[in-house]
Amino acid sequence: MTKTAYFPGCSLKTIDRAYDVSTRVVAKDLDIALVEVEDYSCCGAGELKGDGLKSHFLPARNLAHLINQGETSVMVSCNVCYHELSRTANAFDSNDSVQSAIQHMLQEAQEPPLAEKPSVRNTLEYLVHVIGLDTIAQHVKIPLSGLRVAPYYGCLYHRPGNMVSSVQIAGEDTEHPHFMHDLLRTLGATVVSHPAETTCCGGKNLLSDERTSGRLTGRILSQAKSSGADILALMCPKCAGGLDALQLRAIQAVGNQAQLPVVYYTQLIGLAFGHNLDELLIGDMESGAVKIIQQFLARPVYSLPMR
Repeated sequence: MTKTAYFPGCSLKTIDRAYDVSTRVVAKDLDIALVEVEDYSCCGAGELKGDGLKSHFLPARNLAHLINQGETSVMVSCNVCYHELSRTANAFDSNDSVQSAIQHMLQEAQEPPLAEKPSVRNTLEYLVHVIGLDTIAQHVKIPLSGLRVAPYYGCLYHRPGNMVSSVQIAGEDTEHPHFMHDLLRTLGATVVSHPAETTCCGGKNLLSDERTSGRLTGRILSQAKSSGADILALMCPKCAGGLDALQLRAIQAVGNQAQLPVVYYTQLIGLAFGHNLDELLIGDMESGAVKIIQQFLARPVYSLPMR
C-alpha cells in the first residue's frame, strides 16, 4: 500500500464532491491510503490579492498542520489549492524574510510552526509519476475505446514551472503538458488535442464578470468540440464552475458549439476501472455527462461488471 497525505480543500467537500469521491474510489483501487490533513482550512486563494505576506498565512497554516502530523508530502487535487500551497512552500524555502514572516504569523495565531518545506504534489502528477501508467493499465476493466476525450489542464497545473511539482519533480512539459493525454490513452480513450488545453477559464471572473467568464469558457468548450471531442476531461473545480455548472453561460456567449459534456478525469479512471456512474457521482456533473457515458456503455461490446 502506498500512503500519502491528502488535501481536499473546501470545494471538494461541497459543490465538487464528485472530484473527491472519484479520487477516493480510484485511490482505493490503486491501493493508495489517503490521509487527510488534520484540521485543514481553505487554501487561502481568496487572499491572493491581499497583502503579499499575509496571503501566505492560510497556505502556511495547512502546511504546518501537515508537518505537525508527521507527513512531509501532500497530494492535492484542486489546481487552485495546489497552486496556493506550492506558492507558499516555495516562498518559505527560498526567502528568509518570508519564512520569518510566516513563522511569526503562525505563532501569533497559536498555530504549529512550519518546521520544514513539504512537497506539494498534484493528484494527476502523483498518479502518473508515482503510481505509474503501467500500474494503472493493469486495473482497466472497461477500456474507453472509441470515447473521444478532450483533455483540459487549465492554467495553474504547470505554471509557473519553477514552482510546481508537476514540472520540478515529474518533468511535465511547461508549454505542452501531456500527463492527462498519457493517462487517457492508458485508459483506452481516443485523445482529442485542441488549442485551448491550457487556456485560462476565467475563474476569477466567474462571479464578478459573467460576460467575460462566458466568452472564455465558451472558447474552450467550442474549440474542444470542434476538434471532435465527445466529452471534456478537467482537473480543477474552479474550471468546472464555468465549464460545467455554468455551461449555459458559455452557450449564450458563443452559441451551441459550446455545448459539450464535462467530467473530472478521475471519474473516467473510475469508469475504466469498472465502477458505475452512481459510485463516481457522474450525475453531479450538469452538462450532460450521464447521457454521453450511458450511450458509450450501451455499445454492444461494453457492459458494466456486476458489483
